[in-house]
Parts: sequence; C-alpha cells; structure tokens
Amino acid sequence: MLDTVGFFISRTQSKMQKKFLQKLKPYGVTPEQWALFAMLSEKEGISLTDLSRTSLKDKPYTTRLIDRMGKNGYIRREESQDDKRSCLIFLSKKGGELRNEILPIINELNQKVMETLTEDEVKQLKFLLNKLYEQVKD
Repeated sequence: MLDTVGFFISRTQSKMQKKFLQKLKPYGVTPEQWALFAMLSEKEGISLTDLSRTSLKDKPYTTRLIDRMGKNGYIRREESQDDKRSCLIFLSKKGGELRNEILPIINELNQKVMETLTEDEVKQLKFLLNKLYEQVKD
C-alpha cells in the first residue's frame, strides 16, 4: 500500500499543502481562497458556477468562500448583462493588491519545490498527472 502511486501523490500533496498554508497564514488566506484569487487573476468576470467547476469544489462551498472573500473586501460582484439571475465575480482593488503581494511568495515556493526537476521532467510530470486525473475524474 505504501508503494502505490496514490500514496506518493497524497504524501507529496500533504507536504506541499503544509508549506503553502505556512506561506498564506500571515495573510489570512486559505489555499482554497488562493485558488479563487488565481482564477480571478486569469479571468475576471467569471460566474460562481464557472468558478466552482474550475476549482473542482461544489457550488455551496465555493459560495461560502466567495462570501468570505467579499466580507474581507477582496472581491466585488456585478450583475451579468447576459443573465440577470447570475452575477459575475471580480477581484476588487484590495483583492488585486493582496494577490500581487502574495504571488511572488507563492512563485518562490513553487520554484523551490520544482528546482529538483528539469524542465522536461516538469512537463512530463504535468502530463502524467493530467493523464491520471483524466482516468479518475468521473
């Protein structure tokens, strides 16, 4: 059991998550919230449904994260012009500033974790993990 791919992935993810938590703790941001910061950085004006689907979290959980981020002033909501029942989520100025403060720290952590691998190994690792994900996603 300790020689399974799942064990190695879980063990690595657990240690990376712990380091990630340590880096985010001073900012009062959880890894799940950081994932939403990152998604909103890439595509602002995204619906709650799309955020939920992209983050691989259920909609009620994503709603709670967004509500918490809204209370902290990190996001703003606007009514969708296409669908009046839906709202679009954007990073606020405060959210963008916090993202810009945290991003170099996260990039440095990622670089440190990946420095043991060559560029080709990183590409291969991503390819293989995506291949495994596709096998188990449904």
